[in-house]
Amino acid sequence: MFDFDAALERTARPALPHADGSLGEIRAPEAFTRLVEGWAEWLIELRRVLADDGRLEIGLFRPESFDELTGYAWDDSRIGMTVLSALDGPGHRLVFHSEWWVRAHWGRGFDIVSFGESGGRRRVVLTKRTGELTADELRRSDPGDERELAAAQQNTAYLVDQLSRAEERHQGELEKQREEMSRELMRRSFAAADAEWARGGPGSPAALVAAEYEASTSWRLTKPLRELGRLLRRDR
Repeated sequence: MFDFDAALERTARPALPHADGSLGEIRAPEAFTRLVEGWAEWLIELRRVLADDGRLEIGLFRPESFDELTGYAWDDSRIGMTVLSALDGPGHRLVFHSEWWVRAHWGRGFDIVSFGESGGRRRVVLTKRTGELTADELRRSDPGDERELAAAQQNTAYLVDQLSRAEERHQGELEKQREEMSRELMRRSFAAADAEWARGGPGSPAALVAAEYEASTSWRLTKPLRELGRLLRRDR
């Protein structure tokens, strides 16, 4: 069994050190859930090294993962090949595939043996079809299938929504940091006032600053307004 995921970690371009038709079983549990550029070239390469009677097993994201990431219900007709940004860091991208898209595109070079879930994982099992095929032919959209355009438009909408959520999340984090910094400045002011009080009594400058903070109603009264403002911005 050839582990394509491991090979992909070591290989920067679609070229494997194997002879044509030399591999009877290839597995790619996660590779095509993160391959954005070069996925078609890699499929052509895997097709080259796969034996005529060999099997290629590719893992795909489950619809539940899409729901959790976007907050939208999975709609197979509007997924196609959808690329989203991961939440755990910049530059991480996740790729989702609908069944109709896999059959329409990958089916040009492979026969689909099975497509479904097994052991809590979603996977497609492929065998090689005969004939010549290029990466461009795998990528080519079918102009007669309205789902192609709908999926592309929806992918753009998903990405815009993700950017909006990320901006709101970062803004909330900045506001939280500013509030924590303000509390820390107040704490240090009170600590300095205590030390100054011990040295200079109630009339010292630090003690007056502390008293001013303590007596101020604006900080206490505006806190609920700040919280409300964050909620309103988050719900927009």
